[in-house]
Amino acid sequence: MKLIHTADIHLDSPLSGVTNPNERRHELLVALNEMSEYANNNGVNAIIVAGDLFDENNTSEQTVRSVADIVGRSKASWFVMRGNHGGAAPYVLLHKLAAQINFFGEDWTFYNLGNVTICGRELGRNDAEYWQRLKLDTSRYNILVLHGDVDDPTYGLIDKNVLAACGAKYIALGHRHTFSEQRFGRVRACYSGVLEPRGFDECVQTGFVEIDTETDKIKFLNQSIRTVVTKRINVTGVQSDLALERAISDAVADVSKRNYLNAVLYGELSAGLHLSMVAARVLEGKYFALRVKDETSAQLNIHTIAEEVSLRGEFVKQAMQITDEQLRKDVLKMGLDALNGEVLQ
Repeated sequence: MKLIHTADIHLDSPLSGVTNPNERRHELLVALNEMSEYANNNGVNAIIVAGDLFDENNTSEQTVRSVADIVGRSKASWFVMRGNHGGAAPYVLLHKLAAQINFFGEDWTFYNLGNVTICGRELGRNDAEYWQRLKLDTSRYNILVLHGDVDDPTYGLIDKNVLAACGAKYIALGHRHTFSEQRFGRVRACYSGVLEPRGFDECVQTGFVEIDTETDKIKFLNQSIRTVVTKRINVTGVQSDLALERAISDAVADVSKRNYLNAVLYGELSAGLHLSMVAARVLEGKYFALRVKDETSAQLNIHTIAEEVSLRGEFVKQAMQITDEQLRKDVLKMGLDALNGEVLQ
């Protein structure tokens, strides 16, 4: 039997900072549909959503209806956990529109599919008590579904010792937005990560996990309509604004305009260069989403400037008294940029 494990899709996220948030929100639905079509075309029997299908309280009725349409055309059985984002309303409507969806409750909820048992519960109340009550039939292929952080009980307790001894074959985790494999004793577990990146913190591979119970193997399948591309651009030795413009342009030449660009500028920046202005001229409005991070340090003869009879010289003398080296560099850079007419970011 084949199953898909996904999580943290966050449909109808606000998506501030992207060129067209409405388009991106629609693409998250497209990604969910493409995963479902993969399941239809590859003999997948079940799709497990390990939490946060919807985002906060922003979910529209139209989005819920679109999910119901995807489920209605799916050949697979769906098992959906709410997770910790959003209220109950979109899930209540989804269950009304697609009654075939299986949900998890506040107590351990069990579903049997052939020789596979899918079990899970929504975390958050009296977790320690419920962990003591978990019982799995070890003659079956048990998949446990949980939404939380295995290292942080802030949202809900995940008992690693119980997991190691519970008799599960695989644990489908949600909450972390990066794919990762875990081990609890001999029990395998995965955070599936996200289907599609929504922000610059989701800059690794995206997709979903496929589980094959016959071979007892799992694999991560990459899926992305758009990706987050990080470019680190060294500006050391650049002596003019035009040369800086060429350096940035050359570094991002291979980045598709349809993707998220995370541009990180680093190195020693020569005095007088207008980094913010040049970066904006080269990059703004040319990518689906853009973040420019300035990690440069000033390339200056600080001691010469400190001897100047000027506001700049007086500022440098005061800043040089800062004992923390990194803080001193940051203050010098921001202050000298401001005195030179740079716009502070």
